[in-house]
Amino acid sequence: MDTEETTYKALHRMLGIHEYLNKERAPGLPSLSKRFGVSTKTIQRDIAFMKKDMNLPIEYSREYKGYRYTEAVIDMPAMKLSRQEVFALLVARSSIEQYQGSAFEDPLVSFFKKLLAHLAPLDLSNMENMHRYVSYLSNGVSTATYETLELLGKACRDSREIEVQYRAASSGQEGKRNLRPRHLFNHGGNWYLLASSAKSDNVACYHLARMGSKIKVGKEYPACKPFDLTAAREHAFGAFFGKQKFKVKVIFDQVAAPFIREKVWNKSQVVKERGDGGVDFEITVCDLVEIKSWILSWGIHTKAISPKKLVTEIGRDLAQASSQYK
Repeated sequence: MDTEETTYKALHRMLGIHEYLNKERAPGLPSLSKRFGVSTKTIQRDIAFMKKDMNLPIEYSREYKGYRYTEAVIDMPAMKLSRQEVFALLVARSSIEQYQGSAFEDPLVSFFKKLLAHLAPLDLSNMENMHRYVSYLSNGVSTATYETLELLGKACRDSREIEVQYRAASSGQEGKRNLRPRHLFNHGGNWYLLASSAKSDNVACYHLARMGSKIKVGKEYPACKPFDLTAAREHAFGAFFGKQKFKVKVIFDQVAAPFIREKVWNKSQVVKERGDGGVDFEITVCDLVEIKSWILSWGIHTKAISPKKLVTEIGRDLAQASSQYK
């Protein structure tokens, strides 16, 4: 079991499995898999870890076709973690800072208190000693409420249509939308819903901050396989994505070049050195909105070369901005 899985996602899941075994009579792999949103093989690995590494009395019941405790287990035993696992968990706990003031702050604080209670004393001591030296900074906090996120998450899971008022960013006009939620995700501190509609299977991205507070859950729609966000975002630059592809070429001067070299902005990127210390930057994206803003953020240290549409829009925006200072 790798470090990242053990220190956060898997430990969270195993705490849930422990509570589930205490509440339900011998839940099977299919129900546990559905409950925690992972494969049956992942659940099997979790249970094997709980039996072997945590010495929990779990057995498979042929009678009930599921797993159960052979004796009462009130609390999970203290877990011994490696140094790498302790540090990874420390970083995960520090990430709570980005959710201060959001709907997730209190649930996350509560979760980590429960999780830390199951660590061996030495591991906990190591975390406390290092906590003051690691921080996680955020540019902002989403105003989305826990109730809204839970409702939309369940609508995705249960394949339920929703009716909601939505304000378009470009026109500012608000209207009723009947959507089929597919996936909920966070990007840059903002929450987005990927959804199709009864009229089209095409998936669009909706910013939760532009949704009305009243969301009506409707009928069940034909179930789809879980949305593959990783595949869909292969050429995404920012939160939005689509089926189009644009090959973008930009020149960065010697001032901006060091910052471009030190980060992978997208898997498709190609960075070529220039004789003057600058770089040619090429990348394939599926939407020009956010990469245009990114290019403009570099000011005089960059020049867009292609595609023509992007170059034209940037030139227009710069001209309009320049007119503000005349």
